[in-house]
Amino acid sequence: MTIRSAAVFFCLLLGPASLVAQKQATVKQATNLRADPSTHNPPIQTLPKGTNVFIVAPQPTNGFYHVRTADKKEGWVWSASVSIGAHRPQASRKLVRRPTVVETGPEEHAAVACAGDLSSCPTNGCSPADSPHGLANQLKRRNPGGGTPALLTFDDFQSLQGQADSLVGEDKELTSDDRAKLSNLAVTNGTVSEGDLISVVAYLVGVPHPNTGESVNCNLKGPDNNDFHIPISNDLANSDFQGIVVEMIPQNRPDVWTLANLTQVENSRRLVMVTGALLYDNFHFVNGDPSAPRKGQPHRFSLWEVHPISQFVVCVKDDNSCDPANPGDWTPLGVSP
Repeated sequence: MTIRSAAVFFCLLLGPASLVAQKQATVKQATNLRADPSTHNPPIQTLPKGTNVFIVAPQPTNGFYHVRTADKKEGWVWSASVSIGAHRPQASRKLVRRPTVVETGPEEHAAVACAGDLSSCPTNGCSPADSPHGLANQLKRRNPGGGTPALLTFDDFQSLQGQADSLVGEDKELTSDDRAKLSNLAVTNGTVSEGDLISVVAYLVGVPHPNTGESVNCNLKGPDNNDFHIPISNDLANSDFQGIVVEMIPQNRPDVWTLANLTQVENSRRLVMVTGALLYDNFHFVNGDPSAPRKGQPHRFSLWEVHPISQFVVCVKDDNSCDPANPGDWTPLGVSP
């Protein structure tokens, strides 16, 4: 056998193994590229849905594939977030969703839009900026900023409702002086005020759905122009009557914050951690008794909300034993571990 023949024969022997090591795969949904096969360290980057990668090793390690991207970056991705084979565009599938309980409030009776589109809708919505309703609209749009959020429990939300009942009541317009009373309220680990940055750990216990047109969003219609109403509670066995409501506003809403991704989290019964501004929804009554529900009122035991949401992360552990203080235990909504 000549030297050239031997080289060709040797390459043929290596060929199949090389093909296995370089099998192509496609990212099924946005997923983290990690430096090792774990969630202990921050991700290198996020790979968008539809990204083609090469599988470096045929078998996953700790549930992660060793992959290489088209721009030669190597790392590890969660095996369930990729499918073997190159990306081929497919017709979109309609999301099948369970019926929702649609509530109405005083701000939803005005059906006429007061702005041409969402970008031209002011922070006070359809109400005068100096009116009680305009003030509430501004609070619904106000980002609480950075810092360390106060972690509240569902007992805290129950206590906060009792304090609000004594201070300002339910289902009524609140002036700026009224809202100033919602300050330095006692919770388990200190005090909080309306507008503070807070977090809560919970499960989705009702169908996430868009609101149907509110003054805060200039009475515009359609999911893209409205808040996403998300019922959560501290126990998977609870219904939304034993929960509270958190809301994603449409202004600058991340692309991965979709009803489909929220429904997937609900169906997979995953623990989530929601961070955002503490808001008192004074336009409604508490509706926490399933044996005597209030028509047209959201199901919830407290009118306190996380609104707007600034961060929404999902537990990566199958047993939902994620630590709120450990960022490695969580992944952003719509991004695989």
